[in-house]
Amino acid sequence: MPPRVPAKGFSTFIAFNSCARQTLGLQSRTLCHYRSKCLRLHPSPTPSVLHTRQFHSTNPRSASTKNPYEVLGVKPDATPAEIKKTYFALARKYHPDTNPDKNARDKFVEIQDAYDILKDEKKRAAYDQYGSASQTPGFDPNAFAGAGGFGSAFGGGSGPFRGWSFNSRSGGAQAEDLFEQLFGGAFGSGLGGRSRAQSNKGSDVQVNLTISFLEACKGTKKKVVTTPVVDCSTCSGSGLKSGVNKKPCSTCGGTGTRTFILDNGFQMASTCNACQGEGHTIPAGGECSTCGGAGKVRSKEQITVDIPMGAEEGMTVRVPNAGDAPLADKGPRGDLFVRVKVTPSSVFKRQGGNLYYQARIPFHRALLGGVVRVPTLDGDVDVRIPGGTQQGEEMVLKGRGVPLLHGAGKGDLFVKFNLQLPRSLTKRQRELLEAYAEDVEKKTSGSQTSKEPLSADNGKVYFTHKPPTLGAWLSQGWQAVRERLGF
Repeated sequence: MPPRVPAKGFSTFIAFNSCARQTLGLQSRTLCHYRSKCLRLHPSPTPSVLHTRQFHSTNPRSASTKNPYEVLGVKPDATPAEIKKTYFALARKYHPDTNPDKNARDKFVEIQDAYDILKDEKKRAAYDQYGSASQTPGFDPNAFAGAGGFGSAFGGGSGPFRGWSFNSRSGGAQAEDLFEQLFGGAFGSGLGGRSRAQSNKGSDVQVNLTISFLEACKGTKKKVVTTPVVDCSTCSGSGLKSGVNKKPCSTCGGTGTRTFILDNGFQMASTCNACQGEGHTIPAGGECSTCGGAGKVRSKEQITVDIPMGAEEGMTVRVPNAGDAPLADKGPRGDLFVRVKVTPSSVFKRQGGNLYYQARIPFHRALLGGVVRVPTLDGDVDVRIPGGTQQGEEMVLKGRGVPLLHGAGKGDLFVKFNLQLPRSLTKRQRELLEAYAEDVEKKTSGSQTSKEPLSADNGKVYFTHKPPTLGAWLSQGWQAVRERLGF
């Protein structure tokens, strides 16, 4: 038995067969019933919907069969200026107030109707592409915007087939995509079984969460407040009052689609804008009083979010099924994405899992060595530094950095030492330092020889004595101070 295709999906399929002039009165048809036949056996039916418009308080008149270019007597490629000039000339000629002819009134309405189409760029483009069907009430050209690109088989993908999307995947995958675009899920998983449950999933929700530097490093639990779209609790998402049932849509006859016949004989189907493709509507007065018939409401929710250890600025934490519910039908809720913002630390700088700290130490501690208190994520620790520690030297404390994500250990803490010099001295401190400086200068001058160069080679000067290093200079000076004080 040949497969049966729902009318909703088959209405798009028959657009490819100019001879398939069947009316979609039933809910389904077999493929063999819709085999292409000649135009003689299946002439084009008369459009069931006529476009009625009112101009200048005149009697309504259908303009769906009138070609606006022929009415104004202009070419399809005429410029807007040419169209406007022709319109004003014809309007003056056939205006009912100046033309006594009994047919002038009807002619004037046709001229006005044609000009209304051609003066609007969007209406003119829609007419050029879809013909008079584009002026039918409820016609949505955007519904066919994604249907083009079949190549030379249908005129190079122009006209009603413009916009069909294809990618560079294999032919089998393309066939599945095309089949899904034509027939939806009518044949289940017959061409590879791509699940359509994901298409019914609700929208994702994103919120920002600010945490402290320490919370980012050590992890924490935070509560965030969101207002997602959820099913109405009063009507359980149906949108109906108790005891009320939905009725078939009078606009599309319950199919969920509307079919338009183009001037070239093709039929195009789009989602019914009256029922949004559902095929049924809520009777007047039958809407749920809580959601107004939408079946969805916004609800305030408080969700606990786990922030892992080692979280960084800009990191996103996903909470499944905490987003919006689908607006149409039933389906899983979307996800909640929490974007983390970290407050900078006034103590540490962070790069990945490593921390950097600037420690200020007095110059005598740098000379003599000793214990320095250093902050860490777990509290202050005492660090012993050697004598003669230089400005800018670093010490690495292994494993004292930030815990790495996924339990991959910890980073390190880098401590950089900066010498802190006193801004003022007491009288005794000044005397000691002057004695220290005098002793250092005396030893330095006594150990040096003449600075006159002994030889020169290509501008480079060589000396017989190399000045002592800064560390040796400070060490010798401090030793002199200790001797002077009697240590």
